[in-house]
Amino acid sequence: MRLERVDRQADWSSVWRTVMAGWVNQLGEPLSLTLGPGQSLWLLVDPQIDRPLACARVVPALPAVTLPPAQAGAASDGLRFHFRVGKLVHVSDELQLYNPQQILLMGNDLCDAIEITDLAVDPQAQEGALKLAHLLQAIVAGGTTSIASAASTASTASTASTASMASMGATAASTATASMPSAPSPLSAPVSVYVELQGHRDAKGQSPFWRGLGARFLPEQGEAPGVGPKWRRDLADLLPALPLYASLMDDASCGCIGATGPAAQMALEALQRVGFRPGAYVKIDDAGPCWQREVAGAVAVASAHATPTRPEAGPAF
Repeated sequence: MRLERVDRQADWSSVWRTVMAGWVNQLGEPLSLTLGPGQSLWLLVDPQIDRPLACARVVPALPAVTLPPAQAGAASDGLRFHFRVGKLVHVSDELQLYNPQQILLMGNDLCDAIEITDLAVDPQAQEGALKLAHLLQAIVAGGTTSIASAASTASTASTASTASMASMGATAASTATASMPSAPSPLSAPVSVYVELQGHRDAKGQSPFWRGLGARFLPEQGEAPGVGPKWRRDLADLLPALPLYASLMDDASCGCIGATGPAAQMALEALQRVGFRPGAYVKIDDAGPCWQREVAGAVAVASAHATPTRPEAGPAF
């Protein structure tokens, strides 16, 4: 098998896109056939017939700083919402009460993390979980290598700048800078990488969590949640921003929080092999879990803090 990385829409073979058009990802949704700004597509390809066997798409983190108005709209389009699963304890000495409650608090905590999505395998391929594990391992290892190169470049630039200051006669400033303890580079700090998984489905293939929560705020959607990050972004505008008590939901809805559905099983096995673990966050539509792993320097995997721009409309496939 051959590993390929595609960073531009123009480099994504139309033949490959045609082959991948029928694939289903770890959310049970069709693949996105358009690469957004800063995104990269990783593929395992059969070299004998030049056919993709498995894929994963890396989505950069959103900027952690305030953006000017001209750039704010594009960042807003990619805003990520999740429920953090927590606990709130009601306690009273007078009433002899100690009552822990599971709560869901919607927020944007994972905007600073790198997302890996569109984990999918050719339906005709064998050992799909192993192929996805190879891809995930390559992505994680590639991020570490890339950041080492970036840190080296930054160090070289810093050295050149210091030399320039010295040549200009800023001896005192250079001496003071040299005597100060060096702070750890933010590029070397661990960065969170996460993968969303499809939430639990009942015997009818429906999501009890969606039926118990989301459908009450968007009844016209019907018995199944919508598809895609843009739809989930719009759903977040309808959901309450205050903590939600899971105990107020029906047993089926409450009991499936953090559980996975059938479309997630292959990706779940691959994530376990590569060292990912379930985090404290779930999706807002079907309560599917977010599996996370910290990787040193993974911020360079997909140019994680690239300035967002609105992509031009691509061709339809």
